[in-house]
Amino acid sequence: MPIPSFSYPNRDEVPYLVWFGPHFTSVFVALNPFVRVQEAEPFQDGNWMPDEVVVRAKRSGQECAVTWAEVASQCAFETIADVNQALRLTGSKRLAPEYASKENTKVLVEHCREGHLYPPDEGCPSPPFEWSVGNFATAAGQHTLLTGDGFGLSETQLQVSKLIDPEQINAFAEFAAPDNSFYATIYTDYHYWLICQTAGSLSKARPDAFFEGFYANAATNDFWGIPHNRPGECSQSPHLR
Repeated sequence: MPIPSFSYPNRDEVPYLVWFGPHFTSVFVALNPFVRVQEAEPFQDGNWMPDEVVVRAKRSGQECAVTWAEVASQCAFETIADVNQALRLTGSKRLAPEYASKENTKVLVEHCREGHLYPPDEGCPSPPFEWSVGNFATAAGQHTLLTGDGFGLSETQLQVSKLIDPEQINAFAEFAAPDNSFYATIYTDYHYWLICQTAGSLSKARPDAFFEGFYANAATNDFWGIPHNRPGECSQSPHLR
């Protein structure tokens, strides 16, 4: 069975509930956790999370997870949107100057280096997020997920047990229940997931019990994560992605 033909919204200004509304009744913005690992290769801005850190983090489960709210507080940011904005100038750095905050990114990078923190890699699950997906899927009554790479080039069936196996590292950019009751996706350059559910799925497993994040309202789109460009302030977004 192929993964459902859903996708990430094709424009930043499109409200999540509008894009996914024909099939799903709710969208939860789930934040990829930061990872804290002591005595490992220091964080280097622009690099992927070191393999040693990924392996140790998966074995540690949720013990190594650090929330965006905690990072925001420690960096003296106002909201988690500031964390998102700062993250967007790490990794691929695909964020136009008018949407960026070099100062916030500098603060975040220094905090990560000093605090043995590793930001989540863009476009894929961090190790603690895998554990959360496994627990969420189990609560929803699913033992197998359909996963893909986000480009429609690699579709597989993934046993949920592998997500909560400390020795298994799994790479994917979207996952779905075989019965189409939920679907989740992450954009290539972003650090948060959109978990979309039917009313029936939501009644079985609420993502706020497993992930840090928030439920989208009627206006929520990708501009939520750019603090000075709230939904409605920009009619087009050619430079956000």
